[in-house]
Amino acid sequence: MNKNFVSFLMSTGKKHVTLNGDSNLSVEDVLSIARKCLPVHIKLTPEKKQRMQDSYDHMMEQVRNGIPIYGTNSSFGAQAGRLHHDGDEEERVKIARRISESILIADVSVGPSLPKDVVRAAMLIRVNMLLPGMSAVKLDDLSIFIEMLNKDITPIVGSYGSIGASGDLAQNCRILNAAMQRSTTKVIDRNGVTRTADNALTAAGLKKLELGPKAGLGLVNGDNFSTAAAALLFVDTVQLMLLNTAVSALIIQALRGTDRSFHPILSGVRLHPGQKFAALLYRKLLQGSKLSYQEMSGHKLRESGVKVQDGYSLRCLSQFFAPHWENLIRIKDTITTNINSVSDNPIWVPPDYATDGEKPWQWVSGGNFLGIHMAESIDQMRKILTHITKVNDRHLARLINRNENNGLPDNLSDNKSLTKCTFKGIQIQMGMMEVYSSVLSIPVTTFFGVHEEDNQDITAHGLTSWLLAKENLRLARYAVATNLIASMQAVDLRAVNEPEGKGKELLSPATQYLYDFIRKSIPYIDTDQSLSHYLEDIYNKISDPDTIAQLTEPLLDLLE
Repeated sequence: MNKNFVSFLMSTGKKHVTLNGDSNLSVEDVLSIARKCLPVHIKLTPEKKQRMQDSYDHMMEQVRNGIPIYGTNSSFGAQAGRLHHDGDEEERVKIARRISESILIADVSVGPSLPKDVVRAAMLIRVNMLLPGMSAVKLDDLSIFIEMLNKDITPIVGSYGSIGASGDLAQNCRILNAAMQRSTTKVIDRNGVTRTADNALTAAGLKKLELGPKAGLGLVNGDNFSTAAAALLFVDTVQLMLLNTAVSALIIQALRGTDRSFHPILSGVRLHPGQKFAALLYRKLLQGSKLSYQEMSGHKLRESGVKVQDGYSLRCLSQFFAPHWENLIRIKDTITTNINSVSDNPIWVPPDYATDGEKPWQWVSGGNFLGIHMAESIDQMRKILTHITKVNDRHLARLINRNENNGLPDNLSDNKSLTKCTFKGIQIQMGMMEVYSSVLSIPVTTFFGVHEEDNQDITAHGLTSWLLAKENLRLARYAVATNLIASMQAVDLRAVNEPEGKGKELLSPATQYLYDFIRKSIPYIDTDQSLSHYLEDIYNKISDPDTIAQLTEPLLDLLE
């Protein structure tokens, strides 16, 4: 593990993203389109354009010839036995168009609106999944989606409705309805104004999407919303993991812990790459601290009664988070694979994929829409977020406890405090968040039912897992925000007899910037008072993509 793992968090100066059907769309590209609203272009070679045209032409020929094709001249799902291929060629095509339009029965997404960045990422990924030219979808249809992205027109899509089996049908159908300029569908324009799709797209000069045979199914039958949600959650989780590492280093200093728990020998004789990665970060974050014991070269004497080794939540940090760093690498690879995969059903077999004796361009019915990889990835990230919350709970418990904090006052209270309970309330609150977070880490992938007339009897529920992850991310951010405030209180208490501002000088050079970040808006707490407004302030700051990028940038520099 090295800096390359987190390179997607650093700006490369890209001014646009180009989709070329070569399966090279990256997490960084998705982030750029979703949150930075960079322009996106499609640029296909003549050969790739021809493949898209060939799959469409063969599908149309098969429709005209009355060949049964799932979801094209048959009904959907459990009704696939209902074939609609009678009549002459013109009538068969007309019926296939009606079937294509009838997929909109799945536009049932309701509930809280998905964030704009998830919707934009999902639209980008859907286009990318169709560019390999095996879904019999026309390039002109995909261009409408790209125009919507570039004109910053975002459909309002509900969070509820997807079971992640035939992809994210409910959410994708909402995008489809917007592209078809339905007056019942709402969008947000580039000025943040809610408008009807017909009004907004017409005003922006976009043509109306008209569905041909198979187009409706092809545009909605994929797990691109689950993939978009997983990709953006991945970015947020990695950033929070990095910031949490720095906060843990602050806690070690505030508690007068040792850097020797991260001695290179430990990862040298236990060769887990995540442990080596984490230990390196902790060594660099603690180097030069005047509070933590600097013991890379050997143990130093402790005061009487001070333990010669730190508690588990301090000295086991690199081991505890090691699997999570390693899992995040695998999750990134899995998401990248899915971003660049064909997620649809049915698809057509081009010559280079035909088996021995198989005539090319026949259709295949399979399960590439099943979003299980994304559901599993999101499940894993929810567990990571819960561990962040739990560790912060343990750290705060040590900070406020005189028996465990190596000389800090009860509840991080100043001498002016009458009750000596200054941080007691916030520590009780952390206990609530820790329990809630534990509940939110239960895997969704083991909780699935039988749906849609017994047809969808294996499902994924990636967006269901993401709904829990969104809440769990909120808790983990609150936990990190809490200990950013608490650690600075502890550091200033260590310097209580020193001139004002000396607390910062006790910290390691690599963590002093966090002191400035906190003290810019949160004062030293010298009297008992409500702390919730301070907590909300820091939570909002570290939830802002630009702010957390600034806070993690110095950590990326440590990995050079």
